[in-house]
Amino acid sequence: METNSQVNKENNDNINKDGELLVPQERREYPRIAINVKVRYRVLDDTEEDKNLIKHFNPDAILKEFTESKVVNISTSGLLMHTKEEIPVKKFVVVHMYLPLPGLSCNIKTLAEVIRCDVAQEDIKKQGYQYNIALKFLKVIHHSLNKFKFLSLIELLDVKGDNIKLS
Repeated sequence: METNSQVNKENNDNINKDGELLVPQERREYPRIAINVKVRYRVLDDTEEDKNLIKHFNPDAILKEFTESKVVNISTSGLLMHTKEEIPVKKFVVVHMYLPLPGLSCNIKTLAEVIRCDVAQEDIKKQGYQYNIALKFLKVIHHSLNKFKFLSLIELLDVKGDNIKLS
């Protein structure tokens, strides 16, 4: 006479071993890439001087004064950074960061617009940051890719969910 434990053991041994790894699909139009890099930024004011800096985008002149922060994710359309200061939605921000892409690492200077400002979670606050700031890229003109000077940030970050391979 078979016991329940013997029947269960036989069932476990004959279990179908076919399966697949289910990786969540990115539903966003522009997938995010988790990244942890320092960023220098400057919030532009509504002064005539800063408006002219926006028109004639000169990041080196703009970034003579800057604040440092941390980028936590990036996509072809923008980035999310943690800051100590609250930056109002619709403000323009100039950003300078080093983008450590495998084989294509480069410096990026960009003009962006704040599209969201949230109070950071407690674990982020323990790192000294108070806010999550979402930026939308408006102009990405300067990067240090000499061989690839005609590449745009969109081409640099051309990451689609279907193309991501797990090793």
